[in-house]
Amino acid sequence: METNLKSIDLNTIESEIKNDESKFPIDAFPELFRDLITELNETQNFPNDYTGTAILTAIATAIGTSAKVKVKGTWHELPALYTSLIGNAGANKTHPVKLLFEVFNEIDNDAINKYKILYNEFEEYQSISKKTKDLTPKIDRPILIKTLLTNFTPEILNQRLNDNVKGCTVLSDELSTFLEGMNNYSKTDQTSVYLSFWSNQPTSIDRVGNPIPLFIKHPYLSIIGGLQPRMLKQGFPIQKTNNGFLQRFLFAFPNTSLKHAINDNEFNTNLLNRYNEFIKNYIKENPVKINEENGQINSKVFYWSADAKAYFYKWQKENCDLVNNNQNTLKGEIISKYDNHFIRLALILQIMENQNTYEIGLNAVKGADELCKYFMNCAFKVLSVIQDLKTYTDALPKNKKDLYNELTPTFTTETAINLGANYSIADRTVKEFIKDTLLFERVKHGVYNKITKA
Repeated sequence: METNLKSIDLNTIESEIKNDESKFPIDAFPELFRDLITELNETQNFPNDYTGTAILTAIATAIGTSAKVKVKGTWHELPALYTSLIGNAGANKTHPVKLLFEVFNEIDNDAINKYKILYNEFEEYQSISKKTKDLTPKIDRPILIKTLLTNFTPEILNQRLNDNVKGCTVLSDELSTFLEGMNNYSKTDQTSVYLSFWSNQPTSIDRVGNPIPLFIKHPYLSIIGGLQPRMLKQGFPIQKTNNGFLQRFLFAFPNTSLKHAINDNEFNTNLLNRYNEFIKNYIKENPVKINEENGQINSKVFYWSADAKAYFYKWQKENCDLVNNNQNTLKGEIISKYDNHFIRLALILQIMENQNTYEIGLNAVKGADELCKYFMNCAFKVLSVIQDLKTYTDALPKNKKDLYNELTPTFTTETAINLGANYSIADRTVKEFIKDTLLFERVKHGVYNKITKA
């Protein structure tokens, strides 16, 4: 039996796989957010995958640079997320994002209205004579603190990040438009700039007509947008995988993305109101300021609790094994980034559960673990769409390539383990290898199909 990826409908891909990683783990969320996800699914037909991912990105937006995790030594992580909701047209990708980010639009709208007043006062001050200015209190050019960006040039993005030390988020209904237009205003590849922003690395921007470079010391950027499966190759071409851009994304890629008929279930707006209040209160209670003496941001520093640290270290060791088992492959590069994703998700979940602490607790790291399983599974599904199977198998270590070639179209875990011994592959490594959704389909417990055509 031969499996042809091109013949698989994207609405039913992996529909027979019964592993937990393919289902969005709403139990990882604290009660309010879990209830909101469920409510929106039952009344608005919003897929849990999209709502949950939008909530995570929204909370990351609210946190910004106000909080970070001290991992160890000088290694700190801020919670910036690059996320993409994968699904066909009509799959309700846009609506959850619009609804859950509306609170930021309200905050931005208030800021713009205040800015207009201040800017008019500034322009009036600029128009008066020098003599009158000497007798009038000086009015400086106001600064607009805006969080959401939907239609912008690279110059505006840099300015917004410079002005808003807490950070900004890019919202794109069609992420393919954003990805394709990243270099529209520049002759140089702007992807490297977004790599630096994801890592919160200081960035110097040199601009024509301005002798003084714009130096963004603490850039913080999140991204969220929808993308149709057929646009994946176009949105993430080879250059965006070679430079590590794709590897930084968390993908929400449900097994099905069908359009659903309207139902008559009434939405409990109280849950949405509580969610909006959570975000507003967090922003109000956690302002970001710059220390004038050292120029650093006054981020609240979270530490691992003893239990959480032990859990994370064990998870990270296992993740290292996965990376090493997939070295020199794009899949291995993706897995490697999950060290960062895990920490960022744990911080977000901790603040959602209880921000009045300095510890990342056990619930947060367990939730981060479940989310990483889900998002990693989705990333492999993305690879199955964008990467040629021959290219992928050619990059495998020789012993794994030989094992793959010897496996029959349908095989059992026991058979794979026995064959793996012929190539000096440990039992555990074989079990991890056959979980590779680019190469194999899990039919049922202990039984797999080999994918032989891309």
